[in-house]
Amino acid sequence: MSRNRQMVPVSSSNLTNDLILKKRELITLVGAGGKTTLMYALAKELLAQNNRVVTTTTTKIYPPDPDQSPALFLGGRAVFAEMKTALDRLGHCTWAAGRNANNKLAGVSLSDLSALWASTLVDFLIVEADGSARKPIKAPNADEPVTSAETTLFLTVVGLSALNKPLNSENAFRPEIISRLIGLPLQAPMTLEAMAQLLVHPQGGLKGWLPGMRAVAIVNQADSEDEPGAGKRLADRIEDLGKGRISQVLLRGKNPPKK
Repeated sequence: MSRNRQMVPVSSSNLTNDLILKKRELITLVGAGGKTTLMYALAKELLAQNNRVVTTTTTKIYPPDPDQSPALFLGGRAVFAEMKTALDRLGHCTWAAGRNANNKLAGVSLSDLSALWASTLVDFLIVEADGSARKPIKAPNADEPVTSAETTLFLTVVGLSALNKPLNSENAFRPEIISRLIGLPLQAPMTLEAMAQLLVHPQGGLKGWLPGMRAVAIVNQADSEDEPGAGKRLADRIEDLGKGRISQVLLRGKNPPKK
């Protein structure tokens, strides 16, 4: 892996190129620090390249805004025919099993996800497989992520804005589990080393990953760093600790790096 880091701008069409995507991928997103935004940004780029894209979840997400997804379908396999019509016309739709009491979209079952992937309806199936309560870092609980074994690309995401912040519920989702996994006391600053260890931990950022899935780590919020070069140093450390599992590390921020 190259150490020549380039930041992928949120608003650019560089993400699909930098991920070196195949013609067809089942993409699973886990972690924290902007997964949902990343999912819809990736879908938008793939749509612009004339792909048929479905965005979905196996846990729960908020309903998409119209600029994130042009159509929403709720249900199981019975909605596949309607989804095909929408994909023929629009190229992208979002799919969920239903809505819960909080108006969040409920996750689809792994069997229904497998059925959609086995069909010829979609080129790219992008799945958000866990929640993070909009925090920049997280640890999964015993029931997540809900990951399909058919995943071809496993994206594990971390938000750089957690760097040097206290390990507590204000800055992290499930800080007690994070503390246990990496041995960092609660309220201690979240160091670069701690963030890298969390991301590559088999019960942390790599939970749900299986050999055969290509794993890519994404350091999100890379332009939020309060110390020069922190994003690149974190990416390098993730690369070192993740050898044999993580094939690539990308930086992603709202603005491209200054030349």
